[in-house]
Amino acid sequence: MSFRDKGEEIASGYLRGKGYKILASNYSGRSFEIDLIAMKKNMVVFVEVKRRKSSYFMNPLDSINKKRKEHMIKGARYFLLTKDLYDRCDVRFDVITVMGGRGNVEHYEDAFRIEK
Repeated sequence: MSFRDKGEEIASGYLRGKGYKILASNYSGRSFEIDLIAMKKNMVVFVEVKRRKSSYFMNPLDSINKKRKEHMIKGARYFLLTKDLYDRCDVRFDVITVMGGRGNVEHYEDAFRIEK
């Protein structure tokens, strides 16, 4: 299992432990990719997972640039439409960081919003 895949596995376990149901992982299309899609109550959460070997890198929230956000939003819209969830649930975009070998997890809820 790759370093990145292990980070996503750790993040999935973390979310399950917090009561989320994992709807999809590595959800991708022609011009988008979303690491995890989870649901808790009436909230669908689109998650970007960042795994780092150390905390010496930039803030994980700063690493989500405008283009990455646009791709996640495009993927989120597609997912919601194809699953008949559009306008039926609340939506949030989160970032989860997994640090080091032991997998210390930080969950940044509502990390960004769709800009109107």
